[in-house]
Order: sequence, then structure tokens, then C-alpha cells
Amino acid sequence: MNSILHATMALLVAPIATADGPPDGAAPKPVPETRADLKQALEDSKRSEPRLPLPPLSVEEAERAEQGGWGVVNNGRMRRHYLPPGFVSGGFPGREEPGMTLGYPFQTTLFWIVSRANNCTYCLGHQESKLASAGVDEDYVAALDGDWSGFTPAERAAFALTRTLTTAPHEVGDAQVEALRPFYDDAQILEILYVVSSFNAMNRWTGALNIPQEHHREYLTPTAPDFASLVSRVAPLSPSAGAGGGAAPWVRPRLESRSEVEERLEAARGRTPRVELVSAEEARARVPGLGEKEPPQWIRLLAHFPGVGAERVAILRAVESEGTLDPLLRARACWVAARNDRAWYALEHARRRLLDLGEDDDRIFALDGSLDGLPEAERLALGFARTLTVDPALVTDAQVEGLREHFTDHQVAELIAVVAEAAFFDRLTEAAGLAPE
Repeated sequence: MNSILHATMALLVAPIATADGPPDGAAPKPVPETRADLKQALEDSKRSEPRLPLPPLSVEEAERAEQGGWGVVNNGRMRRHYLPPGFVSGGFPGREEPGMTLGYPFQTTLFWIVSRANNCTYCLGHQESKLASAGVDEDYVAALDGDWSGFTPAERAAFALTRTLTTAPHEVGDAQVEALRPFYDDAQILEILYVVSSFNAMNRWTGALNIPQEHHREYLTPTAPDFASLVSRVAPLSPSAGAGGGAAPWVRPRLESRSEVEERLEAARGRTPRVELVSAEEARARVPGLGEKEPPQWIRLLAHFPGVGAERVAILRAVESEGTLDPLLRARACWVAARNDRAWYALEHARRRLLDLGEDDDRIFALDGSLDGLPEAERLALGFARTLTVDPALVTDAQVEGLREHFTDHQVAELIAVVAEAAFFDRLTEAAGLAPE
């Protein structure tokens, strides 16, 4: 068994070799342009160098590895090892999730699009395997990347919303949500918003850590000639980078002034949610520990899904308090994320957390400007939070290594998880048009 275990670990953690030598820690991962390029990148990702050390296999995992490795999931290993218990599991829909009707293959298709847009090879590899096991045709997956013309209008509407909510959440408004209504009811629209937001969170966790793909997965399959050289319309390709070049930054507007933010927050307080919320009574019945106070809108939104929604409430609560990362730094990271996502409900949520922690509005809004006056550890952490929020494909080895000079590995993992969950919260609450309490 030891020889098998050692071989497995070697495949999981060996760095990728390239013609130009080892990858530059200051450069982001290359972005594959075509379907053939992507398959090779997925194969190569089995030898990715994780940015935090992979924990040893447990006895149970070692036994599964000896039997072929299918039960060994590197993402799960990393989460269980580095994160507090409340962060670790739940919040992801099952195949027969109560309250969800669009189905596992369709949700997985959306996960594929999110992962391609974020250049997250680990999650992409998993969705490739899941789609294949669900009987989805190779040409269907290839078309997701390069040609949507053969899909139904309902599929194209969902795909377009998925890509926009992933890459430009600040652009999702009434028109983008209304474009779904000819094809999906309110509950299904919320399902799309929920799963796409969840997938964005997962990409930020697995991508930032550069988790290596499990070695038993197979990716180097034949590609139809029609798709072999078709350039992706989903990936963050830089026009100037050339084949296999770096990611293009997603463009966000400059941050608004304080007075503009205050005006936007005031306007958001008067808006009506784009999807129906469950009643306070029903939310209390579905989500443990709410008490008699009026539940906030975000909980009434998540309570639509009695299983996965209640789990997500627990995760979001844990992310605020469990672990050893400074609570003030967590709240500041959430402010930075919400500002860059233009997520007004989430921004007010972060503001109230900061006020409760003793900050005032002058110090809070100062986070929108230069971070040079902050201690180096916090400056690096908040700069990292902005990159991971806006451009997860641009996170580098050097950024994570810089964090490790100031924080423990567990705290680095907690910071990544905080920003990942902020990506979920920002997208879901803003796309749903929640009104700040």
C-alpha cells in the first residue's frame, strides 16, 4: 500500500514542467484558448503545485487510493485540513435538492461555464468528469466553450446570465434577470442565481489554492474537427498574450466616491426584490436558530431551499466568527469585495459588521483608497481580497506566498474562504435585488 500511496502523492503534487522552465511565481496561470488546449491543461493540472501543502492522506483515503483513487478528492482534503468545521461542508446542491428543479446536468453545465470564465482548471476538470458520467456528449461540452448557436433560447439565456454574473456582477440588473423570465419561473431563476453564485465561491477557493487535479481522471479524449481550433468565447483570454498566454483582467469601473456610494445605498433601501422571499414564519421553520426577530432578507431568500439554503446560512455565519483570522480583517475583506462587486446589500451588511467592531464611517470608506498606510500584513490581505474578488484567474503563487509570511497556513485558507463566500453573497443578494435593512 505504501508504494501506491507514494505514487499517488507524487502525481498529486509534482510541479508542471514547461519548455521555459518552472512557472514564474509572479505570473498567473496560462489560459487555454481552444478545446484541445483545455484538455491538455486539465491533464497538466494533475501536476499543479498547490499553494498550501496538501495534507497527508487519512487512513480511509489511503485505502480508497489503493482501490483506484476515485474516492480521494483533493478539495475535500484541503477544506477539512485547513478550515474550521463550520466552513467545511454543505451549501452545495445535491442531485435531488429540495426546491430545485433544473436538474444536475444543467447545473453542472453552468458550473462548467463559471469555471471556464474564472480559469479554474480544478473545478473545470471535475465538471468535465461529471458531465461525461451524466451522458453529456463531448460536442455539447465543446460547444459550451466556442459556439452557443446550437443551444435552445432558454439555454442561451441561462448561459449569458451565468457568464455576466461571473465576470461582471455589477452589470446584472432588471434587464438581465427579466431575460430569463420567458423560460424560467421565479423559483428556477433563484436556483440559477444560487448555483452560479455558489460555483463562483468554489472557484475562488480551489483556484486560489491551485489545488491539483486527481490523477485518475481522464481528459485527453478526441475532439471533433469542428471544435478542435475554435477559440473560447468564455475564457478570460488576453488578446495580446497569444496562445496559452495570461488571463485578461475583467474590467470594473473605478470606485465611486463616498457620496455616490451613500446615494446608491439609499436608493437600494427602497427597491423591491426581483424574486419573491419566503415569509418570516417559513424562514424560521426552515433555518435553525433564528429566534423571534424579523429575519433579514438574505435569510428569507436562502430559505427558499430548505436543505442547501439552511446549510448556506450556517456557513455564512461561521465565516464571520469561526477560526483564528482577525474578525476586523474578515469584515474589511467583505467590504472590499462588496465595493468592487457593487453589491449594495452586501456592502451595507459589511458596513454594519465594521461599525459593530468599533470602526467609524471615515475609516470604513478609507478602505476604498490607498492601502499604503495599513500594516503590511493587512495591506497584502486586502490587496489579495480585491484580486480574488475581481480577477480570480490573476491570483499568483507570489501573492499567496506573501500572505504566508504574515499569516499561518490555516489563516490564509480562512481568508480565501472569507473572500470566496463574499463572492457568493455579493452575487446572490445583488442579482436578487435585496433591499438593505
